[in-house]
Amino acid sequence: MSDPQNISHHTGTVSPPEHSSTVSPPPSVSPPNIVVIQADQMAAQALGAYGDDAAKTPHIDALAEQGAVFDRAYCNSPLCAPSRASMMTGVMPSELGCFDNGDDFPSSVPTFAHRLRHAGYHTALVGRMHFIGADQHHGFEERLTTDVYPADLDMVPDWTLPLEEKLQWYHDADAVFTAGVSKASVQQDFDDEVGFRSLRHLNDRVRANQAAAAKGEEQQPFLLVSSFIHPHDPYEPPQEHWDRFAEGEIPDPMHPEVPDAAEDPHSHRLRAMSGFDQRYPDIEQVRNARRAYYAAVSYIDDHVGKIRERLETLGLLENTVILVTSDHGDMLGEKGLWYKMSPYERSSRVPMIAYGPEHLVPAGRYQTPVSLLDLMPTLVDLAGARKTESAGDSLLEIATREQAGEITPEDRPVVIEYLAEGTYRPQLTLVRGQYKYVLCPGDPEQLFDLVSDPDELHNVASEEKHAGRVAQLHGELDARYDLTALESGILASQDRRRLVAEALSMGKIRAFDHNPDPEQRYVRGDFWSSLEYGTIRGGNR
Repeated sequence: MSDPQNISHHTGTVSPPEHSSTVSPPPSVSPPNIVVIQADQMAAQALGAYGDDAAKTPHIDALAEQGAVFDRAYCNSPLCAPSRASMMTGVMPSELGCFDNGDDFPSSVPTFAHRLRHAGYHTALVGRMHFIGADQHHGFEERLTTDVYPADLDMVPDWTLPLEEKLQWYHDADAVFTAGVSKASVQQDFDDEVGFRSLRHLNDRVRANQAAAAKGEEQQPFLLVSSFIHPHDPYEPPQEHWDRFAEGEIPDPMHPEVPDAAEDPHSHRLRAMSGFDQRYPDIEQVRNARRAYYAAVSYIDDHVGKIRERLETLGLLENTVILVTSDHGDMLGEKGLWYKMSPYERSSRVPMIAYGPEHLVPAGRYQTPVSLLDLMPTLVDLAGARKTESAGDSLLEIATREQAGEITPEDRPVVIEYLAEGTYRPQLTLVRGQYKYVLCPGDPEQLFDLVSDPDELHNVASEEKHAGRVAQLHGELDARYDLTALESGILASQDRRRLVAEALSMGKIRAFDHNPDPEQRYVRGDFWSSLEYGTIRGGNR
């Protein structure tokens, strides 16, 4: 596929082809364009599309009403870096060796960006993906912003440390106590840039297609991943979004009581790690933080609306598939927990909404459990790229098979791993049908019936009537994992990475952070051609 832009190699100017002002708007490309919009720490349960009456998310809800909604979508690790790495590759974090937020994954592992780029797509990332290490692209042809967090090996857990010895970068309770409106913040600055650059990139893809059409060349489909940091803590939304919610409009946590320590030590470790065991917000502070979170979700919804509107304005919407998701959720005070890192539904479930042409996206609501592992095969399916073995399956295929009655929720298990700070042993969760089973060596087994007990209040693992099911689910995990070897591998990885991080902090320091390339934009060199290339004509001429 040829270069869609006419580049003057003498001046570096991006110029249009001759007479491009007379070119009609380009026809739809085939295969479809794909836009993935990802939020950070946005729980499915905080969206109107998933039944939250307090949420103000009209743009996401509109996509859901007309698209495919997966009601039981999970992350594969309730932590940013491993969740995103597995999402991009279709490989579980433990297999990638990406255990935590201080861990990279090999540049030689193909991501969905590699696969679609190989199939002829232009691939661009705008925003965060929490890549750790030297490779800050992982297959994206363009990355238009840096990340909001550093890319170095700064956040390596240490399972040999006692719980009271906290590392500097641990989540802290202060984010709940200080939640509220900010006129400006690091996260607002970042997401405003992500939003702006996403819209401008859509303009640029139309410009490139105009240039290709004028030369009689094939137009290039594109993949755009727009990845925002909100509603991740600290909870500091703009005033405008805070004001959308009246005081008392957002319900309190349904079950703020902390689970019994003997039955659920993991939750108590998470509380201690963040300092919630020493001080806990009162009910007004809880309400304040929850309002700030919902306001931040509404802020993300506005960005979703702007991206869809720009696609429509540019004439791209009819041949574009939009997917909305998140890397994990937020406990938001349920069970006395905040943030993520827990296998409970509020932390591990994510939105998964697909919107697009009806011949591509089977509209409806689907109950089959899916996970972020399924995103890579879905994009490959949409793009008509070369099929590959994956731990996931195409969401489009899953939806079609559920519609046809060929699969039921019992047929498709989802596995969630947690291998980072706040635990001392690998924690594995298996969702099969209506049951969720949690296994962590040294901790009591947990089994929840998500139909009769959707809030996960009653651990039935020790009940005699569930003994067979516990044995079955335990056996499934035993067949998938060698827990002793996994634990040894994690400890060895932590030790290696601590040494590397300490060494790289000595002497001359070179950060892994991504610095975007300088842009060739606006009027340079070939004056009139530069202006002409930048113009996307309106309908009334």
